[in-house]
Amino acid sequence: MELTPRAFALLRHLVEHPQRLITKDDLLTTVWRDAIVSDAALTSCIRDLRKALSDSSGTPRYIETVHRRGFRFIGPIARPTSAASAPGPRAPGPPSSSPATPTLVGREAELARLHGRWERARNGQRQLVFVTGEPGIGKTALVEAFLAQIGEDEVLRIGRGQCVEQYGAGEAYLPILTRALDLLKALPD
Repeated sequence: MELTPRAFALLRHLVEHPQRLITKDDLLTTVWRDAIVSDAALTSCIRDLRKALSDSSGTPRYIETVHRRGFRFIGPIARPTSAASAPGPRAPGPPSSSPATPTLVGREAELARLHGRWERARNGQRQLVFVTGEPGIGKTALVEAFLAQIGEDEVLRIGRGQCVEQYGAGEAYLPILTRALDLLKALPD
């Protein structure tokens, strides 16, 4: 079954709390963390999960909708076997993340690219990285996991801004431009 990282995180949260009503606010806070998204992102993710599980909202077998309140996982849950629950060998790659680091699924390639750019920056090559994509796919979680993995570095300067859709007059890239200006001001004369 193919799921986006966000859909997997949503399913995992529901399965970890079977038969319990999970409010929309709780799901948005837990799965989307600090990202600013509307209920439409949650609705779309639930729709994708139902499609992947061949489930329906009318006669649910796995995800039940509690109108205007939230969702409940009602499907059967198999207990893990001892072989499945035993930790396996660690795959080579970026340093392991701390327990506070967000769990990411299927983002190894993106993390490896960020680590490659970080190494170039540490070797004196200036780097400018944009993490882009559709709302709710985990851009913020990816950057937070990467920053948690590299830890604090006295030499490295990281500017971070988020662009949000604006209605009416306004500069969509104002957060990034502001952060770039802050970094430039912080440089020694």
